[in-house]
This record gives sequence, structure tokens and C-alpha cells, in this order.
Amino acid sequence: MNRERQKIKTYFEAREEALMASKRAVARHVVTRFLQEGDSILLDAGTSSYPIAEEIAGKAKQDPESTHYTIMTHNYKAFQILVDEVPKDAMINIVLAGGRYDRDLNALFGPQTIMAYQNFFPRVVLLAISAMVSNHGLFCHGNTEELAVKQEIFGKGARDRIVVADHTKFGIPDALCFGKTDALLANVENCIIVTDEPGKEAKKALRDRFERERECLTNIHKIPVEIVHVPVPNG
Repeated sequence: MNRERQKIKTYFEAREEALMASKRAVARHVVTRFLQEGDSILLDAGTSSYPIAEEIAGKAKQDPESTHYTIMTHNYKAFQILVDEVPKDAMINIVLAGGRYDRDLNALFGPQTIMAYQNFFPRVVLLAISAMVSNHGLFCHGNTEELAVKQEIFGKGARDRIVVADHTKFGIPDALCFGKTDALLANVENCIIVTDEPGKEAKKALRDRFERERECLTNIHKIPVEIVHVPVPNG
């Protein structure tokens, strides 16, 4: 008897379902607060990053003359959003970094990706993480190809290095550390972490861990942590 096989979700698809309202609120804050007319932007891979592409596309539709950006990314979904949704009169230069397509992470990796970023000099680096421990560093979940690309991105000099992450990613490590906390302020004028905070329904352990991490980042490492408000759905 033939049975329809249940579709196995990729890591990207599984993460995409988690805390999307938070990720969109963070993305909106980043685009509104930090991106300036004419910026060159490096947009990292991940489900926290492609909502930034959605916000940029929305801004371009409303005011095409305010988004003369050059954007390089290895985030395949972000690239698709920018190509499909940004109006032509917005004049955004969209550059897809080369490399091997990884279906599980919906992104490109490998020597070609690294070479593309080595030849790109952004004003703004938008960096996604799978985890962060304030007294150690930033983590990614994927394979060693992802690690090498993350390390290249982390080391880029820029005006602004902006780390985007929802509140669940603080205080617990993940598979691979790609950058140390004490290097966050290296080679940049500004480094900011943009996140949301646990809601009242969150467990006390989660809320306490988030607050400890936030205090350590701001008071010890002198990294500003900007917390965005996440709208609560009606009903």
C-alpha cells in the first residue's frame, strides 16, 4: 500500500515558524532606526534576517527615493524577496553572494561566498545568530561551511554592526561559536544588539536568564541592547 510520506521540514522551515512576530518587530526597528540613504548593507542568512528584506521592500514601495542601497546577501529567501518585491524605481543594487546552495539553511556557502564578502565593504553589517552567551560569544547552528562564512562576516569592518536575535537566543550556547563577545566592538564605529523581551507568560527562568544576559552585555561589555515592543494580536 502506498502511503504519502510526511514532508520533513528543513532547519530553516522549522525556525521560520518560531516567534515570527518578534522577528518582524526587530526587523522594522532595524530598518527604521539604523539604515541610512545610500548605505551598503551586508545581510546575513537566517530566519531573523529575511524579515529585514521584507521591511526594506515595503519601505521602497512607499518611498523609492529613500532606499538607494547596495545589499549583498547569501540569504536566498531574502534575495528572492528583494528581487520580487522591490520596485525598479527604488534603484536598489541587489547582489547575491555565490556559493553552494544549502537547502537546510536556505542559504549559500563555500569559498565563493567568502570571496564575495572579502571584496565587499559594507557600512552596515546585519548579523543573525542562533545563540549568544554574554561572557563567551555568538553561535551558529549549522555546518562548518556556515561557520566559515559567519566568521568572515563577523570580522568585517563597518560603521554599524547590528546583531538581530529574539529573546530565546540569549544565555544558552549552540553548536559552533563564530565570534567572541569581546570582539563585538572591533573594527566598527557602533555595535548594537536588537531584540525583544520575554512576555509575561514566559517562564521565570527564561526571563531571569534574559535579564542577566542583558545586564552583562550593557554593563560589562558596553554593548547597547535595544529592546523592541512586539504587538500583541487582538483577541
